[in-house]
Amino acid sequence: MKLTVYFDGVFWSGLVEYSDKKGYKAFRYVFGKEPKDEEVLDFIYFSLGRLLDRYDHLEGQNPISKAAERKKNPKRLQREISKAKNKPAVSTKAQAAMQKMQDNLKKEKKTFSKQQRLAEKERRYQLKQKKHQQKRKGH
Repeated sequence: MKLTVYFDGVFWSGLVEYSDKKGYKAFRYVFGKEPKDEEVLDFIYFSLGRLLDRYDHLEGQNPISKAAERKKNPKRLQREISKAKNKPAVSTKAQAAMQKMQDNLKKEKKTFSKQQRLAEKERRYQLKQKKHQQKRKGH
């Protein structure tokens, strides 16, 4: 799991990238103003778990191939870290994963709102029928 805090021109955001057996996932969390260390730690300890649970049921995952983890040379590791600092915060892989997750959330919300709308329509119809029957009875 990797958390990258970056400034996107307007707000400070955190990009959470993680991979598990199911695949690769990435999502963005907007901090707003520049976060202090305590705010980042609060996000990690309290909010991150809920967000991961929320996004776990979505199918917006990119399957990844599992590479064997080997111990890296410290100099190579240092070079990779300095190279990662110079790279942009949001990678194309993360952007694709976030887009897929956003599309899935959009579909889920659309189906939920359609169900709600149909339930409300049915409720109004039943109420209308009940009123009509009351008028027919003459009470």
